[in-house]
Amino acid sequence: MDFETVRGKLRAYGRPAPFRRGELLCVAGEDSDEVLLIETGSVKVVLPGKNGVDSILGFYGPGAVLGEMGVLSGSSRSASIVARTHGRAVHVEGRRFLSLADEDPEVLRFVTDLLRHRLSLADKRQEYRASLDVPARLARQLLDLAREIGEPAGPGFVVRDVTQAELAQLVTASPKSIEYAVALLRQEGVLRTDRRYFQIVDAEVLERKLADPDWRPG
Repeated sequence: MDFETVRGKLRAYGRPAPFRRGELLCVAGEDSDEVLLIETGSVKVVLPGKNGVDSILGFYGPGAVLGEMGVLSGSSRSASIVARTHGRAVHVEGRRFLSLADEDPEVLRFVTDLLRHRLSLADKRQEYRASLDVPARLARQLLDLAREIGEPAGPGFVVRDVTQAELAQLVTASPKSIEYAVALLRQEGVLRTDRRYFQIVDAEVLERKLADPDWRPG
């Protein structure tokens, strides 16, 4: 399927609008009245925590389509979308999105694949929490994140403009445990860091380590 063709159809049905870093593009608890297509910049999806500690469900960049689950189900927003950088998004009204999905088989297949991907990611998050300790969970999530929004760097990837506090929300761990896990991964030689900068030295090497159930970083 040509996903870019589907994105072109969403552009035709929507209106482009800029966003600024820190802006709330949608808020948990509000009506699900539109779908977003991220054109430039980066956003994060944040799930409010009952104990006041939020979780990050994912980081998304250009080409990402967000907010479709609430529109399709008719339920209120379960999470907020927060701009991490300046950028631009196409806003597609919910009723227009539903009409397009109903009338266009290509868009319907796109939506079906997108929902399947979302459910797969949710299952993986649960699996990571159940089977991996914090250092290995951080390594796994960083590798997934690098493949989503990172830049290739030799045999590895670089992830920029992500803080350790955001990683703690992504991995669902305390900031102190993330700080310790980062130190272990650096000691292991699989990670290099700087301020808001994480470099996975070799993605294949890290993948092999993560596949070993006995691997413990450091």
